Amino acid sequence: MAEAAVRRDESSNRGEDARRRLVDAALEVFGAHGFDGASTRILAEKAGVNLAAIPYYFGGKEGLYRATAEYIVEASNRELAPVMTKINSALAAARRPTRQVAAALLRDLLERFSWLLIGSGQAERWSNFVMREQMQPGAAFEILYSGIMRPVTFTCARLLGVLFQRSADDPRIAIRAQSILGQVLIFRVSHRTALRHMGWKEFSAERVKLIQSVVFADVDRIIAAGK
Repeated sequence: MAEAAVRRDESSNRGEDARRRLVDAALEVFGAHGFDGASTRILAEKAGVNLAAIPYYFGGKEGLYRATAEYIVEASNRELAPVMTKINSALAAARRPTRQVAAALLRDLLERFSWLLIGSGQAERWSNFVMREQMQPGAAFEILYSGIMRPVTFTCARLLGVLFQRSADDPRIAIRAQSILGQVLIFRVSHRTALRHMGWKEFSAERVKLIQSVVFADVDRIIAAGK
């Protein structure tokens, strides 16, 4: 029985390794070629697994595509979870946060969000995948939207709602939330242009802090205007 348990563990470990390698390969291949342009043969070769591993572990190419989107959501949420939990706890409290507290929480959100997208290096691996879903929404869009995009945008809107004494669903608040987050997103969406324009080769920690300081100053002016 002990030997059988060892064999099961080894098989499980091999299975997890194959799944991980396929998702790693999928991030690159789907990002470069899109869903239609990525063949299962290319995916399997890139991952170094048998072609049959894709239907075996994921049910087919679309299953792998969805699993890749779920991986992006999980990886992003691991980075954002501490600040999102902190903000949601403050907003759920019986006593509404003061404007000062809401402003500090908004800064915390933007700091963590900008580090994830620009400074951590993680987004470099999956940005092409996400951008393709933005331009041509497919099987992964709803996973990405409901898992990352909407929670971050709505949390930002809720904080702005406190700051401007409006509902988070107010169209002006919703637009402002997307506009503020866009000041960070532009450095990921157009990162090559940004690097070229600034004469940088990479977004070092010091440069990310500089970007954050400018974004924070812009947000402070928006809050001070109170409109």
